[in-house]
Formats: sequence, structure tokens, C-alpha cells
Amino acid sequence: MQARADEIMAVRQEIFQLLHKQMEALDSPLGLTDARLSECYERQGRVQELREKLQALTNFGFEVGSTRDEEAETESCAAQLTPAAADHAANV
Repeated sequence: MQARADEIMAVRQEIFQLLHKQMEALDSPLGLTDARLSECYERQGRVQELREKLQALTNFGFEVGSTRDEEAETESCAAQLTPAAADHAANV
């Protein structure tokens, strides 16, 4: 389980690094050249791949048995649901 948690943390860290590079590129005083824009699209594609990988890793954790950290994260996310979203999820 520790290996999975480490892998999840590594994926999250890579996503954060890529998003930080995106923000730097978008805020650059040099502007967006075609080359920079292409790099942004490539990074965005990589972020999507990593998000899918992260989703698969976290779903696998729930199928096998989640850790306390994953349970706490799930509870935190559930607490952020709006009442309308909670009603919709409950088919109300």
C-alpha cells in the first residue's frame, strides 16, 4: 500500500509541476508564440494522462481497501458537495 501511496503522490507532484509551468507560460511577458502554445498543449495532454492515471490508482485503492488518507480525502471531497449536487447524487 505504501508503494501505491508514493506513486499517487508522485503523479500529483508531476501534475502540480506541469500546471505551474502552464501558469508561467501564460503569465510570461514574452507572450505566447506558436512554439510556447504548442508546449502548453503538450503539457495539457500530459496533465490529462496523469489525471486518468491518478483516477485509476485511487479507484484501485477503493476496490482493494482504502487507506486512512484516502478515506479522509474522500470525506473532505464529499463535504464540499453543494446541496444541489448531493440531491442529484441521491436522485432526489
